[in-house]
Amino acid sequence: MFSWFRRRRTSPPASHRLRSRDEQNPAAKVDLAELAPGIIPYLGLVSYLQLEVYEATSRAVASAPDLAAKEILSNAAGLALDKHQEFAAEIRRRHREPAVVMEPYTHTIDRYVDRVEPANWNEQLLLVYLVGGLFDEFFAQLASGLTDGYGPKAADILRGESGRAGIATLLERAIRDNPKTGDRLALWGRRLVGDSLLVARSSLVLSDNTASDEKKIEPVFTELISTHIKRMDALGLTA
Repeated sequence: MFSWFRRRRTSPPASHRLRSRDEQNPAAKVDLAELAPGIIPYLGLVSYLQLEVYEATSRAVASAPDLAAKEILSNAAGLALDKHQEFAAEIRRRHREPAVVMEPYTHTIDRYVDRVEPANWNEQLLLVYLVGGLFDEFFAQLASGLTDGYGPKAADILRGESGRAGIATLLERAIRDNPKTGDRLALWGRRLVGDSLLVARSSLVLSDNTASDEKKIEPVFTELISTHIKRMDALGLTA
Protein backbone atom coordinates (compact mmCIF):
# COMPACT_ATOMS: atom_id res chain seq x y z
CA MET A 1 0.00 0.00 0.00
CA PHE A 2 1.31 3.44 -0.94
CA SER A 3 4.23 1.80 -2.75
CA TRP A 4 4.75 4.96 -4.85
CA PHE A 5 6.50 6.56 -1.86
CA ARG A 6 8.77 3.59 -1.27
CA ARG A 7 12.23 4.39 -2.49
CA ARG A 8 15.63 3.54 -1.16
CA ARG A 9 17.85 6.41 0.00
CA THR A 10 21.11 6.87 1.75
CA SER A 11 20.88 8.43 5.19
CA PRO A 12 20.73 12.27 4.97
CA PRO A 13 22.63 14.57 7.30
CA ALA A 14 21.09 15.35 10.67
CA SER A 15 20.51 18.95 9.61
CA HIS A 16 17.50 17.77 7.60
CA ARG A 17 15.49 17.09 10.72
CA LEU A 18 12.19 18.88 11.20
CA ARG A 19 11.11 19.88 14.70
CA SER A 20 7.51 20.12 15.72
CA ARG A 21 5.93 23.41 16.61
CA ASP A 22 6.49 22.61 20.29
CA GLU A 23 10.25 23.22 20.43
CA GLN A 24 10.23 22.99 24.23
CA ASN A 25 9.15 19.35 24.32
CA PRO A 26 11.91 16.90 23.28
CA ALA A 27 9.35 14.10 22.92
CA ALA A 28 7.55 16.12 20.25
CA LYS A 29 10.56 16.24 17.89
CA VAL A 30 9.82 14.67 14.55
CA ASP A 31 11.90 13.85 11.49
CA LEU A 32 9.87 13.75 8.30
CA ALA A 33 11.89 15.77 5.80
CA GLU A 34 13.94 12.80 4.66
CA LEU A 35 10.79 10.72 4.17
CA ALA A 36 9.07 13.00 1.68
CA PRO A 37 8.06 11.89 -1.82
CA GLY A 38 8.62 13.93 -4.96
CA ILE A 39 6.51 17.02 -5.48
CA ILE A 40 4.17 15.54 -8.11
CA PRO A 41 3.31 12.38 -6.13
CA TYR A 42 2.83 14.54 -3.04
CA LEU A 43 0.48 16.92 -4.84
CA GLY A 44 -1.50 14.07 -6.34
CA LEU A 45 -2.01 12.42 -2.99
CA VAL A 46 -2.88 15.47 -0.90
CA SER A 47 -5.16 16.77 -3.63
CA TYR A 48 -7.09 13.51 -3.70
CA LEU A 49 -7.24 13.29 0.09
CA GLN A 50 -8.75 16.78 0.28
CA LEU A 51 -11.29 15.78 -2.35
CA GLU A 52 -12.22 12.79 -0.19
CA VAL A 53 -12.57 15.01 2.90
CA TYR A 54 -14.84 17.30 0.88
CA GLU A 55 -16.98 14.35 -0.24
CA ALA A 56 -17.18 12.88 3.28
CA THR A 57 -18.22 16.24 4.71
CA SER A 58 -20.76 16.74 1.94
CA ARG A 59 -22.36 13.40 2.83
CA ALA A 60 -22.71 14.67 6.39
CA VAL A 61 -24.39 17.82 5.06
CA ALA A 62 -26.94 15.74 3.18
CA SER A 63 -27.99 13.81 6.29
CA ALA A 64 -27.75 16.65 8.82
CA PRO A 65 -30.85 16.93 11.04
CA ASP A 66 -31.24 20.70 10.90
CA LEU A 67 -30.22 23.82 9.01
CA ALA A 68 -27.74 24.97 11.65
CA ALA A 69 -25.80 21.71 11.28
CA LYS A 70 -25.99 21.92 7.49
CA GLU A 71 -24.51 25.42 7.63
CA ILE A 72 -21.59 24.33 9.82
CA LEU A 73 -20.85 21.31 7.67
CA SER A 74 -21.22 23.08 4.34
CA ASN A 75 -18.62 25.59 5.50
CA ALA A 76 -16.20 22.77 6.38
CA ALA A 77 -16.87 21.05 3.05
CA GLY A 78 -16.18 24.27 1.18
CA LEU A 79 -12.87 24.77 2.98
CA ALA A 80 -11.75 21.22 2.10
CA LEU A 81 -12.72 21.84 -1.52
CA ASP A 82 -10.71 25.08 -1.47
CA LYS A 83 -7.63 23.13 -0.34
CA HIS A 84 -8.16 20.55 -3.06
CA GLN A 85 -8.46 23.28 -5.67
CA GLU A 86 -5.29 25.00 -4.47
CA PHE A 87 -3.32 21.78 -4.87
CA ALA A 88 -4.97 21.08 -8.22
CA ALA A 89 -3.99 24.58 -9.40
CA GLU A 90 -0.39 23.89 -8.38
CA ILE A 91 -0.46 20.68 -10.41
CA ARG A 92 -1.67 22.63 -13.44
CA ARG A 93 1.02 25.25 -12.86
CA ARG A 94 3.49 22.42 -13.31
CA HIS A 95 1.89 21.53 -16.66
CA ARG A 96 0.16 18.39 -15.44
CA GLU A 97 -3.50 17.44 -15.30
CA PRO A 98 -4.87 16.94 -11.76
CA ALA A 99 -6.98 13.92 -12.70
CA VAL A 100 -3.94 12.18 -14.19
CA VAL A 101 -1.71 13.00 -11.21
CA MET A 102 -4.34 11.86 -8.68
CA GLU A 103 -5.27 8.65 -10.49
CA PRO A 104 -2.46 6.40 -9.11
CA TYR A 105 -3.72 6.99 -5.56
CA THR A 106 -7.45 6.54 -6.02
CA HIS A 107 -7.54 2.77 -5.53
CA THR A 108 -5.65 2.74 -2.23
CA ILE A 109 -7.49 5.73 -0.78
CA ASP A 110 -10.86 4.43 -1.92
CA ARG A 111 -10.15 1.09 -0.22
CA TYR A 112 -9.27 2.97 2.96
CA VAL A 113 -12.51 4.96 2.72
CA ASP A 114 -14.46 1.70 2.34
CA ARG A 115 -12.82 0.31 5.49
CA VAL A 116 -13.86 3.31 7.57
CA GLU A 117 -17.45 3.53 6.35
CA PRO A 118 -19.47 5.13 9.19
CA ALA A 119 -22.68 3.55 10.45
CA ASN A 120 -24.50 6.80 11.24
CA TRP A 121 -24.32 10.59 11.11
CA ASN A 122 -22.40 11.01 14.36
CA GLU A 123 -19.75 8.55 13.18
CA GLN A 124 -19.55 10.51 9.92
CA LEU A 125 -18.90 13.69 11.90
CA LEU A 126 -16.17 12.08 13.99
CA LEU A 127 -14.55 10.66 10.87
CA VAL A 128 -14.30 14.09 9.26
CA TYR A 129 -13.12 15.68 12.51
CA LEU A 130 -10.42 13.14 13.39
CA VAL A 131 -9.22 11.86 10.02
CA GLY A 132 -9.18 15.29 8.41
CA GLY A 133 -7.11 16.67 11.26
CA LEU A 134 -4.68 13.75 11.36
CA PHE A 135 -3.93 13.73 7.65
CA ASP A 136 -3.70 17.53 7.43
CA GLU A 137 -1.04 17.58 10.15
CA PHE A 138 0.83 14.53 8.88
CA PHE A 139 1.15 15.80 5.33
CA ALA A 140 1.91 19.34 6.50
CA GLN A 141 4.91 17.89 8.34
CA LEU A 142 5.86 15.71 5.37
CA ALA A 143 5.91 18.85 3.19
CA SER A 144 9.14 19.88 4.93
CA GLY A 145 11.00 17.46 2.66
CA LEU A 146 9.71 18.81 -0.65
CA THR A 147 12.82 19.99 -2.45
CA ASP A 148 11.62 22.76 -4.74
CA GLY A 149 10.47 25.35 -2.19
CA TYR A 150 6.77 24.51 -2.27
CA GLY A 151 6.80 22.82 1.14
CA PRO A 152 5.98 25.90 3.28
CA LYS A 153 3.07 26.77 0.98
CA ALA A 154 1.70 23.23 1.15
CA ALA A 155 1.96 23.23 4.94
CA ASP A 156 0.18 26.59 5.15
CA ILE A 157 -2.68 25.28 3.03
CA LEU A 158 -3.06 22.12 5.10
CA ARG A 159 -2.88 23.98 8.40
CA GLY A 160 -5.32 26.63 7.23
CA GLU A 161 -8.91 27.05 8.42
CA SER A 162 -10.78 23.75 8.26
CA GLY A 163 -14.15 24.41 9.87
CA ARG A 164 -13.59 21.46 12.20
CA ALA A 165 -14.20 23.58 15.31
CA GLY A 166 -17.82 23.80 14.25
CA ILE A 167 -17.96 20.04 13.75
CA ALA A 168 -16.64 19.62 17.29
CA THR A 169 -19.59 21.62 18.63
CA LEU A 170 -22.01 19.29 16.82
CA LEU A 171 -20.29 16.25 18.32
CA GLU A 172 -20.28 17.78 21.81
CA ARG A 173 -24.01 18.41 21.55
CA ALA A 174 -24.70 14.85 20.41
CA ILE A 175 -22.67 13.42 23.30
CA ARG A 176 -24.33 15.74 25.81
CA ASP A 177 -27.81 14.80 24.60
CA ASN A 178 -27.11 11.05 24.77
CA PRO A 179 -24.15 9.86 26.87
CA LYS A 180 -24.28 6.42 25.23
CA THR A 181 -23.33 8.15 22.00
CA GLY A 182 -20.01 9.04 23.59
CA ASP A 183 -19.21 5.41 24.37
CA ARG A 184 -19.87 4.35 20.79
CA LEU A 185 -17.92 7.25 19.36
CA ALA A 186 -14.93 6.51 21.60
CA LEU A 187 -14.73 3.02 20.09
CA TRP A 188 -15.17 4.43 16.59
CA GLY A 189 -12.42 7.00 17.17
CA ARG A 190 -9.97 4.30 18.23
CA ARG A 191 -10.72 2.34 15.07
CA LEU A 192 -10.34 5.41 12.87
CA VAL A 193 -6.93 6.36 14.20
CA GLY A 194 -5.66 2.81 13.80
CA ASP A 195 -6.64 2.57 10.13
CA SER A 196 -5.43 6.09 9.40
CA LEU A 197 -2.02 5.50 10.98
CA LEU A 198 -1.63 2.35 8.91
CA VAL A 199 -2.15 4.42 5.78
CA ALA A 200 0.33 7.05 6.96
CA ARG A 201 2.90 4.48 8.00
CA SER A 202 2.77 2.68 4.68
CA SER A 203 3.84 5.89 2.97
CA LEU A 204 7.08 6.01 4.96
CA VAL A 205 8.73 2.66 4.12
CA LEU A 206 12.10 3.71 2.73
CA SER A 207 14.64 0.93 2.95
CA ASP A 208 15.40 -2.63 4.00
CA ASN A 209 16.80 -1.43 7.32
CA THR A 210 13.74 -2.01 9.49
CA ALA A 211 15.40 -1.00 12.75
CA SER A 212 16.61 2.31 11.34
CA ASP A 213 13.25 3.07 9.74
CA GLU A 214 11.36 2.31 12.94
CA LYS A 215 13.64 4.65 14.89
CA LYS A 216 12.75 7.47 12.49
CA ILE A 217 9.04 6.69 12.39
CA GLU A 218 8.37 6.21 16.10
CA PRO A 219 8.52 9.89 17.18
CA VAL A 220 6.39 10.92 14.21
CA PHE A 221 3.56 8.62 15.19
CA THR A 222 3.98 9.34 18.87
CA GLU A 223 3.18 12.97 18.09
CA LEU A 224 0.27 12.08 15.81
CA ILE A 225 -1.25 9.82 18.46
CA SER A 226 -0.75 12.49 21.12
CA THR A 227 -2.60 15.03 18.98
CA HIS A 228 -5.37 12.50 18.31
CA ILE A 229 -5.76 11.89 22.06
CA LYS A 230 -6.08 15.64 22.64
CA ARG A 231 -8.83 15.86 20.01
CA MET A 232 -10.68 12.97 21.62
CA ASP A 233 -10.21 14.40 25.13
CA ALA A 234 -11.59 17.75 23.99
CA LEU A 235 -14.81 15.94 23.07
CA GLY A 236 -14.91 14.05 26.35
CA LEU A 237 -14.07 10.75 24.65
CA THR A 238 -11.59 8.15 25.85
CA ALA A 239 -8.95 7.62 23.17
